[in-house]
Parts: sequence; C-alpha cells; structure tokens
Amino acid sequence: MKIIVLTLALGLAVTGCAELGLPDPALSKPIAPAEVEWARKSGANTVAGIATMKAGNTTHTCAGQTANLIPDTAYARARMTAIFGNATRGTRAASRGPAKFERDDPLYVASLRTTKCDAAGSFSFPRVPDGVWYVTTSVKWPSVTKQGPAQQVEGGSMMQRLDVRGRRLVKVTLP
Repeated sequence: MKIIVLTLALGLAVTGCAELGLPDPALSKPIAPAEVEWARKSGANTVAGIATMKAGNTTHTCAGQTANLIPDTAYARARMTAIFGNATRGTRAASRGPAKFERDDPLYVASLRTTKCDAAGSFSFPRVPDGVWYVTTSVKWPSVTKQGPAQQVEGGSMMQRLDVRGRRLVKVTLP
C-alpha cells in the first residue's frame, strides 16, 4: 500500500511541476555517454518522411527547414514533453515562439542527426541504428494580412517518437 501511495505522490509531483511550468529535473542532469553511444553508430534502417500543414486551401511544407532525428534519452523525453506537452507526438504553434532552455546538453547536440527538407517537404535519414528516436521539424510561413505580408510567422514545430528496428524503411508523416 505504501508503494502505491508513494508512486501516486511522485506522479503528482512530477505532473505538478509540468503544470506549473517548472523545469523537469531530467533537463538539468547530463546525458551519460553510454545512453547515446548506440545512436552514434551506423545502422541498416532508413527513416523517411514528409511534413505538411494546411491553412485554408493551401498546404505548406517543411521545405528548406531542418529535420532532426534525436535518440531517445531521459533528457530528450523531458525536452519533448517541455516543448510539445508529451513525448510521443505533438505540435507547437509558431505563435508560441521557440521553447527556451537554459542550456543544451552537449551530448544531446552531438547525437542529433540533421538534414534539410526538400522542396516537396520530404526528408530522409539513412543508416539509422535500431532504437527509439524522435523526429522533429517545422513548417512555417509568413502571416498575410489585408495590408500584405506581416512580420509574424504561422505554422509550427512537430515531433513524433519512432521505434526503428529490423533493417527497414520507417515512413513518418508529420504532423
């Protein structure tokens, strides 16, 4: 019974921190090198995807934007939750502005894989090792007002968690 109560209390405490906008403790703890060692190797999988958003009758893509493939770590899960509200799949409106972090863990940055979205909004990551990954990118376009283009940006960032295994092609559609 005590274990159940302690587990519930811990869950409420963590949820309370997230609700109050307090930083997740995992964001201040450095990533252990062993936690990302697997992700730095070459593998036999490919992650390929497309990212689009509709606004009225117009479909916008991630053309020219960076797509990221991020290995799953406690730090990455906490970061995705801080940005997108969960660590599975989500979007963040451009109107909210970029998520701000005190500092990026150097191993988080070093273990990122990046590529550019092509003109059609497609991206691809070859030679990906087996493991759990996050794919992120953004689709953004300038706001248009009755007076013409505005300084503001519409669209947003998007994320999806992927389990990549078995020497295969994993296709993802964002959002």
